[in-house]
Amino acid sequence: MTPFSSPASRFARWATAAYLSAGLLGANQLLWGFYGLGAPAVLDFPVVVTAVGAAVGVFAIALLAFGVVMTWFAIRARAATPQSAAPPQATATEIDDHKTLRVPERAPHARRARLVIGLATIAATIAIVAIGIVNIYVWNPLAKVPELSLDEIYAAMDAAGELQGEVFSWMWAIFWPLAAVVFAAITTSRVFANIITLRGMLVASLALLSAAIFFHWFAGFSMGMGLADTFAIGGGDESSAGMLLGIFGQLCIVAALFLAITPKRTNAGRLPEQTTRVVTN
Repeated sequence: MTPFSSPASRFARWATAAYLSAGLLGANQLLWGFYGLGAPAVLDFPVVVTAVGAAVGVFAIALLAFGVVMTWFAIRARAATPQSAAPPQATATEIDDHKTLRVPERAPHARRARLVIGLATIAATIAIVAIGIVNIYVWNPLAKVPELSLDEIYAAMDAAGELQGEVFSWMWAIFWPLAAVVFAAITTSRVFANIITLRGMLVASLALLSAAIFFHWFAGFSMGMGLADTFAIGGGDESSAGMLLGIFGQLCIVAALFLAITPKRTNAGRLPEQTTRVVTN
């Protein structure tokens, strides 16, 4: 069996992160019609969205190629690893004489880093919610019905009986900032300082931001359907801000995947302040 920390396994983990990320970005490219890349669909998307979407598509292809390269390296490393019999069983004396100690994460700079990540997560979530709400009620209606002013759009929706209580949008706007506050309170507390690493905290933070953006469609569902029924148009998002927000959410989850799957670099055996050290009695 190949050890989880062997060179082959480390290359395989890079390849796995690259394949998952490329698949996620590729699926979103298909879902959004490659963001209008290529005539005549390019006319249906703002130029900036098409440009950014094309860049993300190129990035997905690069990730796929990177995954193939890492797979090749993993196969080579696996083939170069000598196959040995089952490892000998350590005696009780050897187990007692060699102990691995984990130094708790108590450095002041680590606590400051946790506080910065927690506060940044709260600020980013609030910014996402603010952009999302303005997009739902201002930017997207103007993008979907450009020939009318915002007041005229709302007047037409009111006349058609499509202006109703927007429960979903306010549920979304309240839930995610509160979730970010709870996340920051938990991960910056002393109780969890040695349970959740800084890397794990970053993964959770990015996943939280991506989830908040993903459920933006839930928040804008009622308004989108009201616009669609009033003006006989599609109910999807057509504003640049909304689509760019969605792309940002995709990149957040890609970053989370790489942080969660790829091997972590350590200073074990090289620096005196290493995180893990072996003590021989």
